Amino acid sequence: MPKRLLVSAVIVLISLAGLAGGTAAAQPTTPAPAPPGSTSDELADMVMDALQAGSGAPTTTPVAPPRH
Repeated sequence: MPKRLLVSAVIVLISLAGLAGGTAAAQPTTPAPAPPGSTSDELADMVMDALQAGSGAPTTTPVAPPRH
């Protein structure tokens, strides 16, 4: 019985070693290219449009201190 268990354990270890070696030898895939984004000029235009339109809440609104 112990010999059978030992043989099974050796087979499992050999299988795992083969699987790990196959995974390590795999060629890495290159990531997909990023979607086209806005250029800095387009971003500047969007910011200027937002500032000229006066949209959005002010960012310096004071917040009341918490009550104790």
